[in-house]
Amino acid sequence: MRKLVLFGEGNFGPALLESALMISNGQADANTFALDGTDVLKFRRNFESVCNTVYNKDSLLLLSDLSTSSVSQEAWLVLEKRDLLNRMLFVSGASVPTVMAALAYKDEVETDEELMKVLGAQTKSSLIFFGS
Repeated sequence: MRKLVLFGEGNFGPALLESALMISNGQADANTFALDGTDVLKFRRNFESVCNTVYNKDSLLLLSDLSTSSVSQEAWLVLEKRDLLNRMLFVSGASVPTVMAALAYKDEVETDEELMKVLGAQTKSSLIFFGS
């Protein structure tokens, strides 16, 4: 089972999840977490709480705004400390289509490699270009 965690600077994670759910008219399951990044110490505590729910066969799908943000760095530190780096897939530059695809496919696709292809295809197909 994959735990889906959305986070970023400020209110990015909760706002991204809310937007994706509003557009898709869907619901998040109990294994989906949107963490506020306004206070880095509070984020760390909340992220550690999520990591406490990761059991033997579980993995993490992390969707973030920037891989270099302060909350992303905190997430890396927690994952390293808990020896979870080999049980996570980290996606930087997450968007509403990325979240919608993650919600739909996180438990449907077996491997991280397949999930990366699905997320990439869904996100790419959501681009619409205007102009000449």
